[in-house]
Parts: sequence; structure tokens; C-alpha cells
Amino acid sequence: MLPHSHRTKFWTKVILALLGCNILIIPHVFAQEKQKKDELKMERNISGNRFKIFNNYINIGSGLGRPIEYNKIWNPTAIEYNFHIKRAYFMIGYQRTDISGFINRPQKNRMNDLHFCYGFRRETKALNIAYYGGISRPWGVIKDTLGFGSIGVYAEAQFVRKLFYDVGAGLSVFGHYNPYMSLFGVRIDIFLSSAYQGRINADTQ
Repeated sequence: MLPHSHRTKFWTKVILALLGCNILIIPHVFAQEKQKKDELKMERNISGNRFKIFNNYINIGSGLGRPIEYNKIWNPTAIEYNFHIKRAYFMIGYQRTDISGFINRPQKNRMNDLHFCYGFRRETKALNIAYYGGISRPWGVIKDTLGFGSIGVYAEAQFVRKLFYDVGAGLSVFGHYNPYMSLFGVRIDIFLSSAYQGRINADTQ
């Protein structure tokens, strides 16, 4: 067994070695965090304009839906806000579905739906493709008189062809499951993003 003075010297060396490792590692960790923050601020330059790579967007649209329990075509209309926290994408949206459409007279039967989802997004100069899945809070009226409120599951895939980098249109395919009225369908959506940051070198002109 080492004498007390030797043990003290040994542990002193160990502590100094650990401190030395931390001194070497900590700047590297901070450098990585700074690099990640810088990447979140990255931009694309297109035709003299600046666009953020990590950006938020909304999609608004209407389409056709088919409840699993009913042999009728319903008309969903939705507005959804798609946003990111660092590199993670989320969506919060509202969708109303009924059978009135644009021609038929209004009906009592309807379903409102608030949904919150986690997603994956791929964006290029010409396309925006995203997939989301999460929870929903549906409520409404079915069978003319039966009011309901429940918790459900919502999933959606978005395929957008851009007219400009931050404006486009495309299809959203969705599915919604709940104990009262499960629904799947497709919408034609308008895509509007917050990517535009201004002209290149506008601050120096």
C-alpha cells in the first residue's frame, strides 16, 4: 500500500489530468454549439435574394375526405402552422370537416379538429416535402344530433411544388383516427413560408 504522501501525490496528478482534459474538451464543446447555432442561421442566395434554410411556414387548403364509418364524401378545410425549434419541426393546425361543400346545403354533421404533431421536413429550391404525426382534439356532431368530443391521432404528408422559394401549392394527404369519426383524405394546399430575408447586401447599399 502506498504511503499517505504518495497517495496524495497520485490523486493530485489524477485531478490535474482530469482538469487538463476538461480544459481541452470544453472549448471543443462550445465550438460545436456555436457551429450548430451558425448552421441554424444559414441562408440560400437565389437571384439576388436571401432565404433562410431553417424557416417556418403555413399551409391553407381544402379538399375531399372519406370517413371510415360513413359512405359519404366530406369536405375538410384546414389551416396549419409549421415551425421549428432548433432542428426539430412541429405543426399545430385546425381542420373543419363537414358535408356541405360548395354546392350542397349546410348540414349539422361536422367535425372540428385541433392537432399538434412532430415532423420531418425536406426543402429544396423547387420542393417542400414534410411528414407529421401526433395527437388531436376532435369535437363536433354526427348522426345529426350526437355531439362528441374526444382525443385522437393525426398524421399528414405534404408535397408542395414551389412557384417561388417561399410560395407554392401542392397536396396534403392526411389520416385522422378517433373513436367517433375516423377520416382520411386529401387537400389542395397553398404554401407560404417566412424564408425571405431581403436582398443580398441590402444593408450595405
